[in-house]
Amino acid sequence: MRKPTVLSLVIALSAACATFACSAKREVEKKIDCHSICQRYSDCFDSSYDVSGCQDRCESSISSGKLDFATVDECDSCIDDRSCAGGTLNCTTECVGVVP
Repeated sequence: MRKPTVLSLVIALSAACATFACSAKREVEKKIDCHSICQRYSDCFDSSYDVSGCQDRCESSISSGKLDFATVDECDSCIDDRSCAGGTLNCTTECVGVVP
């Protein structure tokens, strides 16, 4: 059995850190995107909308695989610089299934 070299240990540790960092970044981005989309729905359509409940459902749907992270990211990117009407008209495909 070969002893691991310092280089192989550094590479393995770097890969583990990169995986963790990517995972942590994705978790943060998921929270930000879900909150942003849910808050936008509240701002545009229903001021009494339960934003935190929507965010929880959005995050749970991503975690369970019912909703794809890329879909949430595309929706958030699409509505980001648009007015409420512009987001509704132009982002329906990107946002279907993310909020009611």
